[in-house]
Amino acid sequence: MGYSLSLLALQSADPDNALSALDIARTGETVEYGDAPLMGYAMPNGWYLIVANKCDHRLLDAKLLQRVSETYRVIACSIEEHVMFSSAEEWQAGKQIWRAEHMGEDGPINLKTSGTLPPSFAAMEQEFRAKQEAEGGKEADVDYYFEIPLTAAQTIMGFKHDEEVPGVNPEEFELLSDSASTPAAKSRWKFWK
Repeated sequence: MGYSLSLLALQSADPDNALSALDIARTGETVEYGDAPLMGYAMPNGWYLIVANKCDHRLLDAKLLQRVSETYRVIACSIEEHVMFSSAEEWQAGKQIWRAEHMGEDGPINLKTSGTLPPSFAAMEQEFRAKQEAEGGKEADVDYYFEIPLTAAQTIMGFKHDEEVPGVNPEEFELLSDSASTPAAKSRWKFWK
């Protein structure tokens, strides 16, 4: 069993306004990381993290990221460990700054990038490439390239889905409510009802 997640981090001192822009509401209930469909955490470094328990959550839609990034610096990640897929991207001022994607189904040595990558990206890519080669390259039983997009995002927002983060208590995530995914919200576009 592996993770299947969407992560959205917004650099914001006011998470309530950011959540409102996403049609997400706070519930005030505390949950453990990974135990709810949608949860959030105000990280000590000024980023607000939203975690959805599926890799293709609506929060990663490019139009939504474009709109929200008009106000906030945004990092978005998609993780599907079952097929070793990972992606990360940064948005600012309504534009995608960079994107990195690994599709393990196409083999362990697979990485697509675009945009202006973070300054540490080249060294990080070289480090994971060396680890992959040391384990047997394409024939290895591990997939270090999967880590590259997620580690790039971590260098900016300070969070990686499978690592402990100083100052972040995994038992104190907040349960969030996604009003855009509720049946009432979906049916408002059905004019025939």
